[in-house]
Amino acid sequence: MKLISTLIIILSFHSLFSQEINPQILEKINEEGISYTTFLKNGNIESLRNANSPKDTWLFSKLEKYKQNLGSKDILYGSVIMPSIVENSNLYFYNLFAYDVKKEFYYFAAIVSYKVIDDKVLFDNSFLFTEKESLQDWWMKIFSFYESEKFNTIPAKYQFKTCPPPPFRS
Repeated sequence: MKLISTLIIILSFHSLFSQEINPQILEKINEEGISYTTFLKNGNIESLRNANSPKDTWLFSKLEKYKQNLGSKDILYGSVIMPSIVENSNLYFYNLFAYDVKKEFYYFAAIVSYKVIDDKVLFDNSFLFTEKESLQDWWMKIFSFYESEKFNTIPAKYQFKTCPPPPFRS
């Protein structure tokens, strides 16, 4: 009897801690994230010209440099969907980055967060980074995700094949 009780408890806790997200929800997050960031990826940045960016996050001039290099074969694009590190928050982040492989720097990292409530995907917030410190903070979160157990909860379809390169030299 003790063995059965122990197994029931273990299975109950396992299901609580290994909550897999519905594949349709991940697809919706991916679609919404792509839709939200397409203007930026395509260089349609004029709407950001007079935006007040939070200190040390992004500069319009850096986005202009990206736009000038748009179409370069040296730009590597990648996207990553990751869950929040906060348990049971139902928050997921769509991350898009543009990295110059020749110059070894990021043009930008754009993040869109979505709250999942039941079967609904609701926009939560968006972030844009072009500045060194904010890109380093972003990358540390991405690196931590790639090294965590949570990485395996998101199908490869929604991941960049390897952890993106760090925005600093080793």
